[in-house]
Amino acid sequence: MTQISYGLFSELLLVRIHGRAEAYLEASSAERLALVAACRSEATVPDLAQRILSRTIYAQASSRIGPLRELLQNALDASPAGARIDVRSSEDGREISVTDQGRGMTRTELLTDLLVPFRSGKAGEIDAIGEHGIGFFSALEIAPWIEVVTATASGGHRLLVAPLGAGPRHEDFSWTLLPLPRPLPTPSPPAGDHAARPGRAPAPPRRPATGTSVRLSLAQPISRPALAAEIAAAAGLVDPAVARIYVDGALVNTARARLRRAAEVPLRLPPSGDICGALELFVGRGDGVEPQLTITQKGLTVATRVDPFPGPELGLHRDLARAITAAGFGLVAELPLGVPLNKGRSAVAASASAAVEAALVAAFERFILRDALYDRELLRAVDHRLSSVLDRLVHAALLGESITIASAQAADELDPLARTPTVAAPEQVIRFAGGLLDAPLFRSIVVDAGQRPPGAPPAPLGQLHWRGAALTLRELLQAHRAGVLRPLEGAPLLPSTQARSTARWPLGASSPAPEPAAGAPGARPGELVYLALDEPLALSFWRRLATEGAAAQHAQPAAAAPPPRPPGAAPCPMPRTSRDVLLQTAADVPGVRAAAAAMTIIERLDAAISESADLPTSPIWAHQDLYGPDEMAHTDGSGISVNLASARVRALLTAVLLRDDAVAFTALTDLLLHEKTHVSLASYVPRPMAEHGTSFYRRKDWMRRRLLAAIASGAVVDPIRWLAVARRGLVSSALPAPEELSRAFQSSAAAA
Repeated sequence: MTQISYGLFSELLLVRIHGRAEAYLEASSAERLALVAACRSEATVPDLAQRILSRTIYAQASSRIGPLRELLQNALDASPAGARIDVRSSEDGREISVTDQGRGMTRTELLTDLLVPFRSGKAGEIDAIGEHGIGFFSALEIAPWIEVVTATASGGHRLLVAPLGAGPRHEDFSWTLLPLPRPLPTPSPPAGDHAARPGRAPAPPRRPATGTSVRLSLAQPISRPALAAEIAAAAGLVDPAVARIYVDGALVNTARARLRRAAEVPLRLPPSGDICGALELFVGRGDGVEPQLTITQKGLTVATRVDPFPGPELGLHRDLARAITAAGFGLVAELPLGVPLNKGRSAVAASASAAVEAALVAAFERFILRDALYDRELLRAVDHRLSSVLDRLVHAALLGESITIASAQAADELDPLARTPTVAAPEQVIRFAGGLLDAPLFRSIVVDAGQRPPGAPPAPLGQLHWRGAALTLRELLQAHRAGVLRPLEGAPLLPSTQARSTARWPLGASSPAPEPAAGAPGARPGELVYLALDEPLALSFWRRLATEGAAAQHAQPAAAAPPPRPPGAAPCPMPRTSRDVLLQTAADVPGVRAAAAAMTIIERLDAAISESADLPTSPIWAHQDLYGPDEMAHTDGSGISVNLASARVRALLTAVLLRDDAVAFTALTDLLLHEKTHVSLASYVPRPMAEHGTSFYRRKDWMRRRLLAAIASGAVVDPIRWLAVARRGLVSSALPAPEELSRAFQSSAAAA
């Protein structure tokens, strides 16, 4: 006679709380009622078990993805490596089944682990990630009726779960457990049987001897495309070597093949500080890889972040990450199994969150310094975004600014001759910026030009010494200051028979150190450095040097060039002003007419962008150090103001006022597109959402494409044609000195 067991979830939990679970499972029906009554009389609250169940079931998941992830996690933990997990749905979307080929569950495991919250049979298992014992209960929120069919090597069981009372929320759930006989093996067809002949359809596959199938009767139906999307969101990054997950016959965890490991960092958990494993950072793009940071454990999604580094002290990290994700690349941080998660497995437990954040920052830095800056495909995709982030570092180094930590020094200890670049912040950011400057990124050739210092022996006749080297940004800047940096296109022919050395050129220290001045002993006399310009960063760097050179060589027949701002100079604030007010207030300041002409160029550029994107034009203003060191700022939700004290803006404006410099004009266009994107988003996106993010850079790219398409089709006149018009009547392309402009507006305000 088949034995049928049944009862209530609350009863199992109640007897577990009072330590009488074994007696309850072995007792008869009458004895069970007596045990439950005794436990209720001893409880401080009669409905304590019902309250715990309600909070366990209805307070875990905020969406359907959570319960589905829990079921997949249980299937992964029970399955051998590389096994198949099937998720199937009915045509009407009312039923879902999750089937694995794992070890199955016995009667005791079903009643003592599966149906009792906060109990788990995975404790101590190295490869298991579910240990809270509440995953199965989360499924009851979306499916009050559940059927579990499980088979082990010794037998099988069928578990039926049904709700009690009107709901949701249901006050309790009943369970019914029936033993199932093991399936009889199907005999092999005899030799020559027609079912095994070629061309005949094979026999349907047999049910595996072990495994578990969970069938959910959903409260709300789900379409098959929606189910596939939700399963992919929860388990699309699972390595197929761990398990192959199918949804209605289609494999969904295919994104893992598009990722590559970029960095690995040991992770220590408090309070012991023991290493629990390594956080692995993967990068990739393509179908199934979202352009954001995704935190996973065993491939299952834990959390997603559009902004992976929200802290203000990680601004440089955030800008680099935004540049990478805006180019379509996704970052995946795989947590070791030892990292605890919260009950809903939607975030890292609070006790481990600080350690995980620190490991994530370290892994990202390793990825940038040791991988991303050498990846041709990634750099070409990121293009100007990554170059613009590094541009501030390049500009600081070109000016000879030392990277110091102003916040870590006393006021009387600050070097008055040292300027802190705009990336200066906490120590970890400065260290990261220094690492970017000292990374050997640039392929170069060092050639002995034959010039020798007095007293040195001449080079052998007919022999040209040269060597290849991977130089750092600091070393290239030193060569630039020494006047020995050249593009590779101008290098002499280097036959293979000539002397060659692959030793590193000692232009600078391999570790972060102050840069020597031009002509210092660090540079060998008589050597030339030829930079290969076939990489995006090298080309961007060379263009930056060319822009600096154009700014330094502009003609000034009417007046001498104003001296550059000395290192350590204080800010020169000037209120936001229009072109007309600028001409009226500072008419006697040399270079004001050049500044007005530059504002005219920006106005024409804004008009072209606005017309191509169907946006209203923005009023153009000018200011100095009013909004910090940024080159431009969006004001009042519609206006755009340019910082005339910004060294980068001054170099770009001087270059376009001097001649039709396409490189400088493109960089100026990118700055304006950036602020114009802010203006366009501020009208219909809440202020916090209008800042940098994936949606921001997608819209910026859209506006850039619209502008280029409009220029190509003739719908918009190429704004670079207005340069010649704006330069009419100018006797000098030099911009006014920031100190003089600030002094003029201060005098005007005092007189008023």
